[in-house]
Amino acid sequence: MIARIAIAVGLSFLAGFVDALGFMHLGGYFVAFMSGNTTQMASALPDGLAGAVLPASLIGLFVAGVVAGTLMEQRFSSSLGLLVLAALLGLAAAVSAMKLENVAVLATPFVMGAMNTVLRTGQGGMAVTYMTGNLVKLGQTIVAAFQGGGPWGWLPFLLLWIGMISGVVSGVIAYGEIGLVALWLPTIGLIALAFVRMIPRLR
Repeated sequence: MIARIAIAVGLSFLAGFVDALGFMHLGGYFVAFMSGNTTQMASALPDGLAGAVLPASLIGLFVAGVVAGTLMEQRFSSSLGLLVLAALLGLAAAVSAMKLENVAVLATPFVMGAMNTVLRTGQGGMAVTYMTGNLVKLGQTIVAAFQGGGPWGWLPFLLLWIGMISGVVSGVIAYGEIGLVALWLPTIGLIALAFVRMIPRLR
């Protein structure tokens, strides 16, 4: 259980890192936070469809990633799924290095969607990019602890939140230094987590 939580926190860190890169590059749109993109899409509609195209596209790519991640979870091991996502981010980093950043960034919402499903870290109600849901769980488990439930049931959700915050801060710093080429860093992180997941007792 502790190992699974640690892996989930690691994924949350990487999700925050990638989301920060996307947010900085897209000027305020998200690649992991679809509630924010939904609000921005809807608020742009009164002025016409043009302003809604980008957030709608990001939402569509995220959902496509969820579909692909679900199919990978059903057919392959989570380690293989992680390696596939790492390959996609690595390809995006390479494309970014060729000065095609606007093409590279389109891979990120797809990967973020898949990360929520390709791993089984969602068991027990944890999700690596759906931080609003995790904060709801945090509040509920705090109440449960005071009412005689598990005294530490809230801790995993707090750690997921801290992991994402840390990832966002790191991503903002990395983007300021090297831009979207920084996608190489979460690529390496996903590869490392894939090999950790191959350890039988940590599955």
